[in-house]
Order: sequence, then structure tokens, then C-alpha cells
Amino acid sequence: MARSSTCLLVASIFAPIHGGSANVYASLCRLSPQGSMVVLAARGYCGRAEKITGWAEHDQHCGYPVHRLDLLRPPILPAPANKFVSAWRFLTMDLPSRAKVLGTALQLIHRHNIGLLCVGELNSTGWLAGWCRRLTGCRVMYYIHGEEITTRFDSGSYGQKRSQYLSRADAIIAVSRFTRRALVEDMGLPAERVHLIENAVDTGKFSPGADDGAFRQRWGVTGKRLVVGVGRLVPRKGFDHALRGWQAVVARHPAAHLMIVGDGPQRPELQQLVESAGLQNHATLTGPLSDADLVAAYRSADLFIMPNRTMPDGDTEGFGLVFLEANACGRAVVGGRAGGAVEAVRNGETGLLVDGNSVEEISAAINSLLSDDELRKRLEQGALAHAQANSWTTRAAEFQTLCRQLAAS
Repeated sequence: MARSSTCLLVASIFAPIHGGSANVYASLCRLSPQGSMVVLAARGYCGRAEKITGWAEHDQHCGYPVHRLDLLRPPILPAPANKFVSAWRFLTMDLPSRAKVLGTALQLIHRHNIGLLCVGELNSTGWLAGWCRRLTGCRVMYYIHGEEITTRFDSGSYGQKRSQYLSRADAIIAVSRFTRRALVEDMGLPAERVHLIENAVDTGKFSPGADDGAFRQRWGVTGKRLVVGVGRLVPRKGFDHALRGWQAVVARHPAAHLMIVGDGPQRPELQQLVESAGLQNHATLTGPLSDADLVAAYRSADLFIMPNRTMPDGDTEGFGLVFLEANACGRAVVGGRAGGAVEAVRNGETGLLVDGNSVEEISAAINSLLSDDELRKRLEQGALAHAQANSWTTRAAEFQTLCRQLAAS
């Protein structure tokens, strides 16, 4: 009997969380045929004792089945003091957590006639694929964004078994050519098992529109030349260097205002940078925004920045979906010349690429675009055309083609 091509996607980082991988998975599910996708996700964040805001409302209206557990992995804790603490945690936290996740996945596979399992977080949930295949015969694949294979992990961490997990997969999806090269050349995986499905953008959700006066008034940036950055607040995104160079921008453009949208562990440090540099009237950290406000931010901006860089431990940007979101709203972008961002940003066509380690180069690029209306308008035209040529509708169809091929193999 032919294997079903219905896919169970397992992902802790899933809508309504904002962010690259969450948007990727939600777009695939929303734009795939009815009945082809089932999701196992989390109700809470593994990094902090907090529920995901709006998850129940999302699941009720999203149009595909979503089953949630409180967490899909144990909470993130400080490094264990010794091997005995590590063993105790494994026995009392990891094993019970894994048993619950595995039991739930097996129930969903049986209930929905699942033929394929797609794991969205390699390092924390990669173990699940082998057990499900062994117990049900389903095909397994991993969705790889980049940082989960380029980052070097300390001994004993989740990442130590990633090569083993990947080598046993039926298929691996890479979101960029950069990520695909890393999988084939650095991880030594067979090229025929690594499938490129590049990140794309929802051009129905992100599109050009009027500058939003109500949004500006709410955030106190009426009359400002707004430069927007969006992303998880972690060092590789480069928002710290953008803030360090912001005084040089304000010196040339006194009305310039930097708005950084998102949350993450670096937020206290970024807020301290704002205050220590006296930028309270020239920079705002908004935290997470609603979908409507996120679009309003893009549309109200003069340009978008995320000057990403590769960190010493290898952590880097696998693609940078936010660049395409800004492009789809008709905005030129400034990105870092690192990781997969060099594919997301077409230098001189949709935006400018800079050395994300250089504060001076970042501020110079921003000043250049704020000063040169002709250059900025030319890049905006290229940005919009590029985004419209890279729609999630096409990528979802590519994903479903791969699912059917694996089911038939």
C-alpha cells in the first residue's frame, strides 16, 4: 500500500511567534493543500517560563490541525555543575519530556495517517525522527536554516548529535545556497539528499502601502526619518553595532530615528546602549509587534537594516527572511555580508551589503541611503520586484512535491 504524503511538522518555534523559522513553517502549512500538513508545537517558550501569546486563537483560525504540548523540550537551564547534575537532569527532565513528545507524535501519526515527519529544530528535537521512523515506518526530514549547523556547541549540548541525525534522514531541506553548501561540504552529506527550498515572502501580507500616521503617533516618531530593524535580539543580528554607529547617522540626519522591532536576550544590553549614548529621542526598542503593526513599521520606514555578522562560535544568519519582508513592502535594505544574507540581499539591486563587524561601514551605508533619494528609489524598485518573484506559494508547492516523492520512495 502506498505511503501517505501527509506531513507532521514538529516545531517549538511556530506561529503566532514572530521570527524567521516560525514564519517559514506557518507559510508552508497555510499554503499547502488541505489535509496535507499537521503540526506539533509548543504552548510556551523553552527559554523562559512564559506562554506564547495568542496561540489558542491562532490554532482556531489557521485552517490546519495544530496540536500543542507545554514544551517540546526541557526548559533551558544554566550549564550543569558536574556530570552528576547532568545525569540527574537527563533522568528527571529529558527522559520524561522525550517520552511525552514521542507518545504524542505517535498518536498524531496514527490519527492523521502521517507518512512523513519533518523536524523543525535539529538540535533540540532531532532525536524524535529516528524513533518515529523505527516505530511507524514514516519517512523523516529536517528543515535546516543555517545557524543550527554552523554554530559550534559546548561538549554535552544538544548539538553534538546533529551529524548523526542528519546522516540518517531521508531528506534535508536547506533554506539557502549558503546552508546547502554547509550541509554538503562541511557536514559531508550526500548532495542528492539535500534539497534547496529557498525562503520566500507572503506578498499578500507584506505589500507596499501608505506611511501609517497613527502608527507613528503611537510610537512618538511623527515627522522622523524612520529606519526600521526587525529580528530576534541576539548579537548576530548586528543591532548593537547599528546603535553604536547611530550618533554618526543623527549627526548628518537629525530627524533620523532607529526603531528596532523584536525581543531576545540582548534587549537589556541594547537598551543600555541607547541610554549610555543619549539616544532616547533617536532610537526605540518596541519589543514584539502585531502583524498589522509590523507591516505598518515597514511601510512607514525610509529603509530597513539588519547588519548581521558571523559570531566567533560560528553562529550566523542562514538567510534573513526579514529582508524579503521589507522588500515586499517596497523598502531598500542594509544587511551584513555574512551567512545567507548575501543571497537575501542583492547588493546594489535590492539594498546594500556591509561588513557587519564595522560600525563605520554600517552608519555610512545608512547615511548614503538617507542622503541619496535617487539611489534609494532605484533600490526600492528592485526590492519590490525581487520580493514579488519569491512568493511562498511557489515554495509550498516545492515542499509538497518533495513530500510526494518521499512518500512514493
